[in-house]
Amino acid sequence: MLPRMMTSRRLLTAVMFLIAAYGCSNNDTPTTPTTPACTVTAGAITNSTFGAAGGTGSIPVTAASGCTWTATSSATFVVISSGASGTGPGTVNFNVAANTGAARTATLAVAGTTFTISQSTASPATQGSFAPPTATSPVGGQVVTVARPPLTVANATPTGTVGTMTYRFEISDQSTFPNDAARTFSVDGVPQGSGSTTGIVPRDLGPDVLWYWHARATDGTATSGYSATETFRTPSSCTFAVSPATASIGNGGGNLQFTVTTGSACSWTATSNAAFITVSAGASGTGNGTVTATVAAGATTDRAGSLTIGGQTVTITQAGTGANGISASFRMTDPGIGPAPTTECRITSSTATTCSLESTSFPLGTNGLVSFSWNVVWTDGSVQTRTQSGAGTTFSFTWTCGGPASTDTGAAVPLAVSLTVTDTSGNSATVASGSGSQPPLFLRLFKC
Repeated sequence: MLPRMMTSRRLLTAVMFLIAAYGCSNNDTPTTPTTPACTVTAGAITNSTFGAAGGTGSIPVTAASGCTWTATSSATFVVISSGASGTGPGTVNFNVAANTGAARTATLAVAGTTFTISQSTASPATQGSFAPPTATSPVGGQVVTVARPPLTVANATPTGTVGTMTYRFEISDQSTFPNDAARTFSVDGVPQGSGSTTGIVPRDLGPDVLWYWHARATDGTATSGYSATETFRTPSSCTFAVSPATASIGNGGGNLQFTVTTGSACSWTATSNAAFITVSAGASGTGNGTVTATVAAGATTDRAGSLTIGGQTVTITQAGTGANGISASFRMTDPGIGPAPTTECRITSSTATTCSLESTSFPLGTNGLVSFSWNVVWTDGSVQTRTQSGAGTTFSFTWTCGGPASTDTGAAVPLAVSLTVTDTSGNSATVASGSGSQPPLFLRLFKC
């Protein structure tokens, strides 16, 4: 009985040992951790369409903690300013640069989602324009002193947006500016100056020629019209000698002869500056020559006149009869200064300055004075002539400042004045500035 009980106990112990061993074996086996699944979502873009000025935008990213993502741009004009990569939720911020060219597109790739960015073209710049420049010097047939004179214009006036302006000057011996390199030439690409622009004639000009010129402005896109055509004259290379330089003749009048000496190719003309003197022969010529002047008879008082021959002035005086004669004289006043007589009139106004002449003539006999004929000549770029005839004893004329001969301090320009006075019997007497008791007269020309 005892041995059987011992065997049963042993069997029970063995079974329990095996169960315990199995349990320990299961508890010792290591376990593998599981990786959570990541879902990353890019949300709605705040702005995908931009104007030429550019701008900013953003894209939200939804992701679980520990989930990573990236964002990239396909073009340099779209720059990711923050959020190029991240872990967990976040935001991608981007900048779109201003556009100066054509319309363009780019893409943003955010967490596997593609967004298209579009940008419009830059607005075209408003096309500018400008009025033609204004020719200022030389003008009015002014005689220049150099073979390559400077040409000056007041700058063209722009409207709207314009670029860097340059000027083209054209010069020709014809007013039509023919397309002929021998007659028309230019200086181009002259940079604009401050207030005015000057171009230098690019070659030596022939002597004693009247030249035409004008200018226009351009910024490479828009081009102005040409300025009004102006003229200047190159100096003559010829010199003239006239003999005699003065001459006298009696009351009966008659002919006087003058000899012209110059180069064989030099042309000249002869003109009278007084009504009682006529050029009767040799009014023009080339090379050496002779001029004949006819002086009318009948002067009751001494009188003087002149001829211009080859640019030289020849003075002629004639004795009067003395009976029922006329004492011819005059004076000049400048109303801008006062009533006192003066030898110069100051031209300072851009609208008009008035200079006044007054006859101080009187008859030497019983006849009355019935007619006063004035002739006034000066040069400001071109020769200016003013005349008046009638019973009036005064003569006023006007001129403006800023002419080609004007200066800041006032240039003194000779003023040639002659007065012919006629009485009731038809007798006449002529007097001229700078002759006899009449002083020389001047216009003083100021810049405006």
